[in-house]
Amino acid sequence: MLAPRPTVRIRFAVELEGGLAPTEFVMVTGSHKLLGQWDPQQAMLLTQDEEKSTRWRGSIDINDDMLKFRYFVAYKLASADGEERLIISRWEAFLHPRSVLCKAEERNGECRTNHIDIFGYYAGRKCISDGWLIHTDENQILLRVHGNAIKFYKSATKDRKHTRIKITPLDVRTRQTSGAHISFNTGEDEEEPEEDDPSLSALPTHSWTDVAVLSNSNPKFIRQDDAGVMFSNNKDYIVFKTHSTAVEFLAFYIEVFNEEKKRIGACYALPSSMADTFGTTQLPFINSSGRPIGQISREYLFVRSLHKPISPQLQLMDVSYSRHWKKRNNPLEVGHRGAGNSYTKFASVRENTIHSLDKAASHGADYVEFDVQLTKDKVAVIYHDFHVLVNVARRSHSIADLPKMDEDQKELMERTDYHEIAVKDLKLRQLKLLMLDHINATSKKDSHKLVVDAEEQEEMKPFPTLIETLQKVDPDVGFNVEVKYPMMQKNGLHECEGYFERNEFVDIILADILSNAGKRRIMFSSFDPDVCSLITMKQNKYPVLFLCVGDTQRYTPFQDQRTSTSLTAVNFAAGADLLGVDFNSEDLLKDPYPVKRANDFGLVTFVGGEDLDIKENINYFKKELGVDGVIYDRIGEDEGRRNVFIVEREQKKLLLNSSGNSTPQRPASPIDLVLQFPSGATVVERRHSDPTTTISEQEESEDGESEGHPEQSTADADDEESGNTAATPMGSHQMHTPLVQISHI
Repeated sequence: MLAPRPTVRIRFAVELEGGLAPTEFVMVTGSHKLLGQWDPQQAMLLTQDEEKSTRWRGSIDINDDMLKFRYFVAYKLASADGEERLIISRWEAFLHPRSVLCKAEERNGECRTNHIDIFGYYAGRKCISDGWLIHTDENQILLRVHGNAIKFYKSATKDRKHTRIKITPLDVRTRQTSGAHISFNTGEDEEEPEEDDPSLSALPTHSWTDVAVLSNSNPKFIRQDDAGVMFSNNKDYIVFKTHSTAVEFLAFYIEVFNEEKKRIGACYALPSSMADTFGTTQLPFINSSGRPIGQISREYLFVRSLHKPISPQLQLMDVSYSRHWKKRNNPLEVGHRGAGNSYTKFASVRENTIHSLDKAASHGADYVEFDVQLTKDKVAVIYHDFHVLVNVARRSHSIADLPKMDEDQKELMERTDYHEIAVKDLKLRQLKLLMLDHINATSKKDSHKLVVDAEEQEEMKPFPTLIETLQKVDPDVGFNVEVKYPMMQKNGLHECEGYFERNEFVDIILADILSNAGKRRIMFSSFDPDVCSLITMKQNKYPVLFLCVGDTQRYTPFQDQRTSTSLTAVNFAAGADLLGVDFNSEDLLKDPYPVKRANDFGLVTFVGGEDLDIKENINYFKKELGVDGVIYDRIGEDEGRRNVFIVEREQKKLLLNSSGNSTPQRPASPIDLVLQFPSGATVVERRHSDPTTTISEQEESEDGESEGHPEQSTADADDEESGNTAATPMGSHQMHTPLVQISHI
């Protein structure tokens, strides 16, 4: 009988820069069951150091050869029924977790005895991400104040230019702390019980308030000041953020201060004023005498946790690509709607079909971009426009009359036979059976038809489902999934009114992706900034890009201020913890500075638009601006190219096979391909002015594990986007100069 393997004590010690909120604490999760096996709800709580409050410690005894782990910051809330809920505040989102070789590093029965980690820093990089929603009753609430939001009634104060706004969440069932209520100089209230309902939990049902000013140079969320944040009408855009696990009892106490931080008025936003998950409310605020003196307008958005059933294994902390990108010498090339826009630009195959996506993949696209929306029966399908034209039978003419009509009359009759209908108002079966035309078919004489032949092959038909697309398209090509959600335009027209509720809409698409993506590389994008926030907060697996129209003469701009300029889009993406921004080429050709601004925040930059029909513009964005990705039509048709992930995988295998030779040979490859060296080599590294924050092209974990998506083997997992995209430390806005360094074996 073999003797039991001796255990090794693994010590954890982590230092937090800036400290914690009073109710926050530090936990560690990892590959061992004592650390919860990556389940944050089963993680181990660390103990605060008695001598240094910013340091947290703990230890476990195990007999494993290797341990992987991550730190995260959390706090607890109570549900409406009083049950405890662990809320993830922020976590270390490196692709590769920390690791320790237990037997190799053991000294006197212990590992890491005198080692102190810095939270969020590992292997010379910084990567901290906000937590995501993990409980069914957990909500993030975003309150936005912008535009002409503050109005005063009296003529003496109506021209006041600057005020300060503070928003405090509260549970209507509990007594509020001193100062968190409106005081009147006169009047007498009925006495309230001195104590709260004893059945309520001692834990709060909501968190504190963080605030971000998107109109400032630093758009990151910070803890709200006691006297709120400065606001100027038609200048500032402020976002307040809090969490709640009992939204049916959630209210807000809103205070308005003058510039000297003296309170001049206050009001309550009660649950009844937030009946939907999204809306705008106008609330009158009163002074200490109870007299109404003005009103405040604010938008609200409730971000709910993902309610669609998915495997619990898909929401763990073992791997995440949400803040992960691999910097290459050449940007990724993305096929727009597959092989390109077919209805107005004459792509050789119909856009947004499985055939079009596969054709782009066969032409060497690294990713393919396509649009996803829902049918009436709530099935996610691939289609760009919100509406289609349905060809219906006419009663006014018979077939016998057709020979009597001239060509103009026939064309007019054909055009008046069409009726516009929203995709959301047709079930999937109807979309598959009806003879439909593209929404621009009647205005563009030469445009391609949406449905040509009812008997054509399934892969060539429009409206493939998202699940079919995930299952049938070449698995080596990544998916840039544009989540289509209709928005109000500046001309006063809505793209598609009466649409699905945002949370339900996003949940359906996310569930399809999380359950069917497998090893495929996925990134999300959307023109709707709220959809971007929802996707980011509902899952921790895949990254999100904010699509920006910016300053445009070509497209109808949106009403949402966050989409109005490329710089505003950069600030939103940085504040919302997104991976990056997908710019409109039209705007960047006029002013490329937003790309530099995005680089300063460590954001990934993509660009798309009709200007990329011109090869010179593609080269400009790739070589001069150095964007991370370009999205364009008819990829690979003018000149041959190969999918970069396939090339890198082949090159690595060749290098590994030749590693026994005294002189490794570089395989022949096109000049624009990136050579990947074996583990330990740095191919390209871009350093920020902060030496602790880097973006590396090839980053191997200390144990040599290759990068890869879930379930991907080490042999073919080297071709993932890697590199930290963490923003610069808060308050730091230095210009960052890229440095290119080639290090050989």
